Amino acid sequence: MNYYTSLIFFLSVSAAWAQHQLSLPLCGTDIYISLRGFEDSPVLLYNMHDNENTAAIAGRIMAVKYGGQYVELEHSGDRNIAFQYGKDSIFIDPNRIYTDAGIWLQMAKNKNNDTLLFKEIAMWRDSLLSILNISERSLVIALHNNTNNNYSFCSYGSQGEYEFEADDIYEGAIRDMDDFYFVTDPKIFKRLAAGRYHVVLQAHETLTDDGSLSVYCAQLGIRYVNVEAQHNHLLRQIKMLIFAFQHLVINRM
Repeated sequence: MNYYTSLIFFLSVSAAWAQHQLSLPLCGTDIYISLRGFEDSPVLLYNMHDNENTAAIAGRIMAVKYGGQYVELEHSGDRNIAFQYGKDSIFIDPNRIYTDAGIWLQMAKNKNNDTLLFKEIAMWRDSLLSILNISERSLVIALHNNTNNNYSFCSYGSQGEYEFEADDIYEGAIRDMDDFYFVTDPKIFKRLAAGRYHVVLQAHETLTDDGSLSVYCAQLGIRYVNVEAQHNHLLRQIKMLIFAFQHLVINRM
């Protein structure tokens, strides 16, 4: 699809554009879900960490220009969601609760094994997944930011912290290892590896169920891409998103 065809497509569906906010409290703590874009879109753009603001800006821009539906979790401005459960302060990573195993791991970090708390988090998770409508998407694009020389493409290389969480890696032409794609599908890996950006293919046999969205999507066979970029690398993250849309969305129409 060329530029003009893309523009006509965008204008033809612009009437479906919507922006609204939903409240989804967890144990009495307000958590908001902002939705922008096309509700019935097969493409989901999702920013789940409230402190990853570069990713949030990139997602909003992409939803306006290229379509898709952009969804953003908003709560405290921190990475983790914090709430009170009885006399305890509980902190959970919103990218570690999409499987039951992940929820139990998060509870273990809080030194809590209360089955009622597990049910509360699981019900909240299920409501969130219903809003995200992930099972009906043909492509899920997660948007994340990292800090310099912490978590990067190198984390999945030889002797890296997550070496066994990757089935394949492609080192692109860009110098910064903090900016890379993390994908669950070999076909997506091949398409994105045709570009200049680093790409990691999530492991299949040696995959650790940590409750992350990539694990959940892999279990359901949903095509997933994480567009990972360092904080403040806005232009790079937008360019990576555009490349992903061009090779995974527009060219498939």
